[in-house]
Amino acid sequence: MFDHRSLQLLNVMVHYPKLSIPELRLQMNLTPRQFAYSLDKLNDGLTSHSLPKIQVFQTGFKIDERIKAYWNQEELSLNRKQLIFQENERLYLIYLYTYIRREQIAIIHYQSLLQVSRNTALADVKKLRALCQGTGVKLSYNRTNGFNLEGEERYKRRFASVCIGSLLQLPMGRSGIQQVLDSWKYEDKSKAIRLHLSEMAKEYTVDFVGNRLDQLIYELLFLQFRYGRHHLTLPKKQIQLIKTQPLFHMGKALSAYLFDEVTETEIIYLTIQLLSATQGISHIHPNEELINVSDAIIHEVERLTFVPFKEKHILQSILYKHLVPAYFRIMCEVPLSNPLIDTIQTEHGVLFRLVKQALKPFSDYTGQLISDEEIGYFTILFGGHVRKLETKAKVYRATIVCPNGVSSSMMLQTQLRQLFPYLHFTESRSVAEMEKISSDSYDMIFSTIYLESPKPVYLTRPLLTALEEEYLQQAVAADFNLPDQSNVSIDEFMATIRRHATIKNERALYEELTKHLRKSYSTERSYTPMLFELLTADKIHFTKASLDWREAITLAAKPLEEQHYITSDYTQAMIDRVLEIGPFIHVGKGIAIPHARPEQGVEKLGMSLLRLEEPVLLLDQKEHAIDMFICLAAIDNKLHLKALTELTSFLVNEESLQRLKNATTADEIIAMMQKKGEDKK
Repeated sequence: MFDHRSLQLLNVMVHYPKLSIPELRLQMNLTPRQFAYSLDKLNDGLTSHSLPKIQVFQTGFKIDERIKAYWNQEELSLNRKQLIFQENERLYLIYLYTYIRREQIAIIHYQSLLQVSRNTALADVKKLRALCQGTGVKLSYNRTNGFNLEGEERYKRRFASVCIGSLLQLPMGRSGIQQVLDSWKYEDKSKAIRLHLSEMAKEYTVDFVGNRLDQLIYELLFLQFRYGRHHLTLPKKQIQLIKTQPLFHMGKALSAYLFDEVTETEIIYLTIQLLSATQGISHIHPNEELINVSDAIIHEVERLTFVPFKEKHILQSILYKHLVPAYFRIMCEVPLSNPLIDTIQTEHGVLFRLVKQALKPFSDYTGQLISDEEIGYFTILFGGHVRKLETKAKVYRATIVCPNGVSSSMMLQTQLRQLFPYLHFTESRSVAEMEKISSDSYDMIFSTIYLESPKPVYLTRPLLTALEEEYLQQAVAADFNLPDQSNVSIDEFMATIRRHATIKNERALYEELTKHLRKSYSTERSYTPMLFELLTADKIHFTKASLDWREAITLAAKPLEEQHYITSDYTQAMIDRVLEIGPFIHVGKGIAIPHARPEQGVEKLGMSLLRLEEPVLLLDQKEHAIDMFICLAAIDNKLHLKALTELTSFLVNEESLQRLKNATTADEIIAMMQKKGEDKK
């Protein structure tokens, strides 16, 4: 019989077949004994379904193609009574079960649905009620009606969307949803809905985001079973906004397909769901103001990260496509699930915070706060640009399949280009596009979902950890006899340590060793310095001289030139960019941060500061009077971000900014920077 952990293990094995057993245990936080038990449980379950066992040898494993096909088919043919759901899955399933109820529900119904005891079911009901607080929905009970949902219909639907989206990200989520449908004897029409949406997408020339499409299909399916029983009202602002959208006609056609009787409110509701699940191509929402917002966001990211983007027109197009569905989600209160949000905030926290600041024009435009989940996807989008791309000889052809949208595709492609500079990457493709092209047009596939292909398919995620990068490199190197970036096998290294020492935290040791031993990460590039480590006393100086703005930039950059951080070409490039673009280096409050591209003359990462007693006028414009220049020399588009974040905290705080400007010696400024660094620890 399968349990939750054994199915989780199967899910990881299917998606990451190149992992070693030690890394597999680390991914799931399992002890050797727990892993052995879960593997036995998994193999017993596979045997009961006439499938071969998973073979384990030395530090690796082999999973039969029949198992992969079984796991990745749209409907798992699991015996529902074999499934044991974890707590968060049970809460979502109780809600959905109640959401489409056909008759009175008592606690025994929940027990039967989830195969749990009465006490567990009662505890789950209590936890679901707590989870619903603040959502506008309440799970109530009385003897006449049993368990039922109270609140406005739009709030009930919104929380159902949260439940469906969350379940689809869990190993047994689809099976749980199917169990809810089976319990009420509803026919699963998800395949028919998917086919109809596919045909409509061609007719209305729209593209759906892969993960949003799956969620949309189940939301529509559940809505069919609920339709007509509950009155829906929507805010007037939403009604006015949606009725003017080109996709309103698509919403009308979809309503006619789903329901016998169609109301305008339901058409508007369905149009909202469509708009929030499609890629924002121009004819969906042609809006000049939103295009301007897109430009303003890019300008803010450039200003905050000091990364001048190449091929900005491509970024503008991609960002607009992302902004359109985000705009409708925010304006129409459509919840968004982002399974990567914890990873993004943990491993890309600096960039996340900078992008959050940069989204202020979007927040101002919508009049709403942008959720962390939305910010996470924007971080992925810009993360694809805020990383250095290297160019070397390219050999094999690689294509990328990432159905979670253009943002994820771009971020994944950027990381893979860095990992495999010798590969030629074609443009990212959808699953549908991959079915149409010949396998002769590529040599390998990197994909975030399982695919059938005669060529090697490497399962990955839009954001890779250092450990995942390591194993991906090893897998490709082994399959194609390509250079492996690693000096040694991390697994072999760990095995040696285990034989001679007790390890308190395997994951932490694994990740530290990975960072230190990977050849592609030099000592310099694996460490992101803090502000006081870059802005040292020998790079801080003051002047009473009367200068023009060109002379001020030249003087500010002088310590970096003299100490061979930059060449004279870089100094000239900083001046030329101001002449070309305008006073963009003025970040406000009399502070300018001149910078140019790394390839224009940067030798190593550095910063310098010049304090002027007599302000200079940038481009001779009175509104750009500058009394402090901070030159930035970045070797790539990432390592300076930590120091930049600290500097930003100085600039936005009036008190610390004033102390910075009142300083008369380098030692005073250094002391402030060091204190800031200590506070960060």
